[in-house]
This record gives sequence, C-alpha cells and structure tokens, in this order.
Amino acid sequence: MARSAAAATDRGEPDSAPGAEPDPAPAAEAPGYAAVVEAIGPKVRDLRQQAGLSLQQLARRADVSAASVHKVERGDMVPTITTLLKLAAALERPIGHFVDDRVPEPVASLVPAHARPDLPSPPSVERAGITGPAARFRLQGAVTEVDGGASGADEGPRSGEVLVHVLDGELSFELAGERHVVGAGDTLHYPGDRPALWRNSGSGPARAIWLVVRGS
Repeated sequence: MARSAAAATDRGEPDSAPGAEPDPAPAAEAPGYAAVVEAIGPKVRDLRQQAGLSLQQLARRADVSAASVHKVERGDMVPTITTLLKLAAALERPIGHFVDDRVPEPVASLVPAHARPDLPSPPSVERAGITGPAARFRLQGAVTEVDGGASGADEGPRSGEVLVHVLDGELSFELAGERHVVGAGDTLHYPGDRPALWRNSGSGPARAIWLVVRGS
C-alpha cells in the first residue's frame, strides 16, 4: 500500500504530489518564530496525554508514523503544515492552537511570602492574600493578624464555606447560636451562609489562615 504523504515526509521524503508546491518554510528570522516552533511539541504531548492516547494511537488517528509523533513532541522535528493539520484534526483542535505565540497562562499560581498582596481589612486587622486570582479560583484565603481586643464579622448570606485555622493566639466565634473558642492549632469550618462574629479576647495579636470557598 502507498504510504501517506505526511508519513513520507516524516521519513525524510518529499511531502508533495507531482507538480504540487512544497509547504513553504517560515522565515527563521521572523519575530517569535523559534518560540512558536518550540511550543508545538509540548502542546501536542499535553493534548495527547489529556486524551489518554499513546503515541501509537495518536499516530493511527493522524495517519502519521509514531516515530514522527515522538520526534515532534521532543522538538527533534518541525512538522510540515500537512502533518500539523493531521495532528490538529486528530487532537480536535484548530491549527491555531499550536502556532499561537501568546504566552500560555500558568496552570498554578505562586504567591511568594514576600509578595503577598495586602487585602482590605477592618481596623486593627491586617490581611495578606495567599491564594491565586479570584477570577480563576473559587478558593480565596489570607493570613490574618487580629490585634488584641479587636473584633469583626463575616456577614452572610453567601454560598460556600469558611475555614479558619489559628496559628497563634486565640479567636472566639459566635454563629447560629453557637460559641467556639479556637486556639493555636485549632481549626473552625462552617457554612458561608451563616453570619459569624469573631473576636480576639486576648491582649496580644492572634494570627490565622482564613479560607473562603465560593459556592458554585
């Protein structure tokens, strides 16, 4: 049986029918060209793994050799337009997904200790954010320091949950007719739709990790 044009190209043979124009090679000096090329392999690999496909399975879907898929993923080979179109179709993505030169948004969000953002806080309370952007994550949290004698409230109604883990000192909470004293090492977890009053009844500051999970 005749091999496909893409498979022939991946083995170093011409990827064209008689009289057809070969795929033009992008100018290597074009701005961002190297970064675009280097990003193709990782994007193919990530999509293949997300789909639960082996190299051989993707190769069969795309009608190219498994060796070629492996080389593309490792960055050892720049695929022709024809091969890239086949891989894009097999992975159910537009070809633009593989050649977009925009920097992808990181999967994880790192908040260094020295760069925690200051958050709005009531008097005698300092809050520094420890979670990623609210636009991306439902979980939001802060390291909170409450001066001695200071108090405040988490006012409902809101869906979701609240978790307070006290690091130092002691905080007392009143919610739904209950009173809870949360000391160092203790954790209080409650529904976010219940208004809660809290207070540092000690003379020194209390520090806690305050987490809020928004409802869906």
